[in-house]
Amino acid sequence: MSQLAPTDKKYGVEGGGGGETTYYFDQQGVPLASQSISNGSKPGQITSLVPDLLDPQVISQSRYQQPHQNDDQQDNNTCGIGPFQPEWIQKFASKKAFMVVFSLLAIVQSMCWSYFTATITTLEKRFKISSQTAGIVMTGNEMSQIIFSLILAYYGGRGHRPRWMAAGVLISAASCFVLASPHYFYGPGNDALSLTEEYAHVYETPGITTTQSSLLAYNSTTDSPLVKSAKSKVQLCKRGLDAPISKLTDCEASDTSIVPLILIFISQFVSGIGVLLFYTLGGPYLDDNIKKTKSPMLFGVTMSMRLVGPTFGFLFAGYCLKLFISPMLTPTITLEHPQWLGAWWLGWVVLGVLMVLTSFLIALFPRELPRASLRKQLTQTMEAGSQMNLNRAGSKLVVTSEAANENPMPRISEMPAAVKALITNKINLFNNLAGVFYIFSAIGYWTYMPKYLETIFMQTAVNASVISGVVSIAFQAVGLLVSGALISKYQPSARLLAGWNVFLGFLYVIVKFSFTQMGCDPGETAFGEKLDSGEWNLTTSCNLDCNCKSNKVFPVCYRETNQVFYSACHAGCTVELNGTISNCACIADPMATLTVGTCNQGCFSTFVIFLGVNAAIKLLDSSGRIGNMLVSYRCVDPKDKSLAIGFSIFLISVLAMLPSPILFGKIFDAACLVWGTKCGARGNCWLYDGQKLRYWFNLFAAAFTFLGAVFDCLVWYYVKDLDLYDEDKNVRARIESTKLKKLNQQSK
Repeated sequence: MSQLAPTDKKYGVEGGGGGETTYYFDQQGVPLASQSISNGSKPGQITSLVPDLLDPQVISQSRYQQPHQNDDQQDNNTCGIGPFQPEWIQKFASKKAFMVVFSLLAIVQSMCWSYFTATITTLEKRFKISSQTAGIVMTGNEMSQIIFSLILAYYGGRGHRPRWMAAGVLISAASCFVLASPHYFYGPGNDALSLTEEYAHVYETPGITTTQSSLLAYNSTTDSPLVKSAKSKVQLCKRGLDAPISKLTDCEASDTSIVPLILIFISQFVSGIGVLLFYTLGGPYLDDNIKKTKSPMLFGVTMSMRLVGPTFGFLFAGYCLKLFISPMLTPTITLEHPQWLGAWWLGWVVLGVLMVLTSFLIALFPRELPRASLRKQLTQTMEAGSQMNLNRAGSKLVVTSEAANENPMPRISEMPAAVKALITNKINLFNNLAGVFYIFSAIGYWTYMPKYLETIFMQTAVNASVISGVVSIAFQAVGLLVSGALISKYQPSARLLAGWNVFLGFLYVIVKFSFTQMGCDPGETAFGEKLDSGEWNLTTSCNLDCNCKSNKVFPVCYRETNQVFYSACHAGCTVELNGTISNCACIADPMATLTVGTCNQGCFSTFVIFLGVNAAIKLLDSSGRIGNMLVSYRCVDPKDKSLAIGFSIFLISVLAMLPSPILFGKIFDAACLVWGTKCGARGNCWLYDGQKLRYWFNLFAAAFTFLGAVFDCLVWYYVKDLDLYDEDKNVRARIESTKLKKLNQQSK
């Protein structure tokens, strides 16, 4: 570092609290460096030459001693809560430590989203709800964000942001416990209990009288056809047996109460508040505490870490769903059985505990990191106007109170003007509208993606959850890291980044169209007669006296003709041995054998192609996210960044996240072939028309993506003069201007 010449002049900064900071100037009055003296202590070492004063590497190499601060100012830059502010913890008041903690909590937060997505099918089966109803329940998250997004973003953005984020994490933890509570209140359900060795004898077997059911419970060693039929994993034809004397027990209050749906809705409503606080404040806090040229790279790191969360969430969901819904019981069916219910509730307990234990870490961070505070003060010192008065005659450099580290309380009366500024900002408005349509497509698409893979590619609930998450998310993380590093290094213009997003939007539309042609042929349905109502009359002459249960589907395939039957019972079959079903009255060949499941031969290669195309588009799509975020942050007043994100969440919640799951849920319901029953009424869907679902699902997603690309074109047009990396450039420009001014005065 350059040494000061003995003839260099120095000018003091007048400050409160008995301390002062000394700024050095050269012979021409050009600022060079500074040192601080506080309450008579020995001088601190020179911090840096002013042209490099915003370089954190230079600052980190120095021992800058800040001027004396009052208690409020000290609390703003000190790690800890209340009296707990030990000296050893102050070294963690850095951007690296914040990134680690923020990423850790983001991982846990984002695990909740993917875990819920992965277990939604199980929730539908457990509580017998349709996809449309599930979509309505999921809107609780968006409703809370619609109500609170602007007000919380406004106050939180102007308050102690780390502590507001900690409160959000605790609120999210509470939502996890609420979401797990239906299991503790209502148990695994009668359907699940009836499929366990411990409770099978308690529940009435369809087609078997109560007396016969009791005999089965206490005479399990008999080899009679009656016992073999009752103990079989598939539903067989039971000719000659009495018809059931009562309905199934699925009409008991424990299985039909609306309370579980209310609890799920409440959990989603509470979760929306927690997520809102965490994400609207975390990004701006990081952006305000780092150099703007470093923002893209660090955003890439934090966003990729946030993608680790969904990966873990899908993997964790896969593990939980492999466990039976009541892990202490012994199921009589396997994972592949359509009636399998996994331990969906277990993950919520674990996630809630994790968030409670880690929430206090984010609360320990100061309102503003020390280096950022120093950089801000030195920047304000060099600014002209009200923030700096350079009086060369008096040899004093006076910093007004505005340059001090003050944090005035936000006033609600100022909020309407701030919101109006966001609405009238064309770049911000069009950028948000593009996001609305992209997210409308994405949120519905990925919420139901596990179910889509189960239906279209015949994957199990576990495989669908893991595959849909891990494959796409891994590629997204790579795209974020690479794009963040490239943007930081080459600093492309806002227009170039916006143009890239336009290209990606239209490419995504093409890919969605191609997905309409990718799927597995489950075979020709041989259910019976399809009624005008769209439902099936499953009773035919060949299964008339089989006493088949029709409220649950267990498809079987006759591969010779590629026919799929509703169940072995509906195919008139009476024998099952190791998964091979025979003696079927509905098939002309008396020696014919059927296999469990649909007729999805030769489908794996199509599934691999789908995964490959999906991974590639996810890689490209993620490369545009950081540029989009930079545009969002730079097109608004710096102090309104959190409010701008809150405004975005408000629009996206109202126009995208609220209606999207409902619309895509209706698409699934419209493609349903076989509905389950719940007390004689329609329950959840057991079997879908794959071709119809494939077309409508992807075409709707493509349409909304196209609208998003159109608004991205408008963003591209209006960002032509937007500078994404202006902080250091503008400060250095002001320094050069000061130097030229001094030289001109000297020459006169």
